[in-house]
Amino acid sequence: MKHALLLTSMFFLISFKIGERKDVDIHKFIKNFVRVKDNLYVSKYETTNLDYRNFLSDLKENGTNELYLKCLPDSLVWDEQNKSNEPFVKYYFRFPSYNNYPVVGISYESAKEYCNWLTDKYNEEPKRKFRKVIFTLLSKNDWIFAANNGNNNKEYTWGNELEQNKKSRNLCNYRDLEKIIIAREAITSPAKSFTPNSLGIYNMCGNVAEMVEEKGIAKGGSYKDDANGVKISSEKIYTKPTSDIGFRIAMRILEK
Repeated sequence: MKHALLLTSMFFLISFKIGERKDVDIHKFIKNFVRVKDNLYVSKYETTNLDYRNFLSDLKENGTNELYLKCLPDSLVWDEQNKSNEPFVKYYFRFPSYNNYPVVGISYESAKEYCNWLTDKYNEEPKRKFRKVIFTLLSKNDWIFAANNGNNNKEYTWGNELEQNKKSRNLCNYRDLEKIIIAREAITSPAKSFTPNSLGIYNMCGNVAEMVEEKGIAKGGSYKDDANGVKISSEKIYTKPTSDIGFRIAMRILEK
């Protein structure tokens, strides 16, 4: 079974169609960033499957095959989680229905390569807003600041209780045992889900834990964690790609 899944995974990941690539519209893309402090801007959304597929397709089109293969997501992380999630091995990363879901199964090194690629794309754009920028993962301290907007008394991005909204819906994607029993599976939510924090940033608590600049640390917890695991202070230690860790990017203005 493992061997068959591996072959299926490699077939779907390596057989990218060049026609799927969409050029990155830098002007539209940076509208998804909000200023957090000084020259630091943060994406309102976790990096999505579509974002990452555009990156991979661009690498392939430009002949950087070695880097392309190195940066492919590991789709088998879904099989390791739960047999009921086996279809996600085949469909989660590539199927259009999941375009706006956070990309997972990514290594720290691959997330950094994505940042490097985006930095080059932006700084090569003739009509860019800023003269020079760099895209990076957030440092742990900057991630916390972006999550709580400078209010260290907050346990979650919205306050100190794991509340529900006026429609009795959860305020983040976490391991709500009652709902998991009904749905019989746990899965991410689209990057633009639930209520954003006071800066307009979505899903810093729950959904996927987010890699930070400090290698091996992911912040904020995920859909697999309980209420205590999706606090701003929550951290995961990782050594390899998983189905519950993604990443969010920051933009630092070097020259205006």
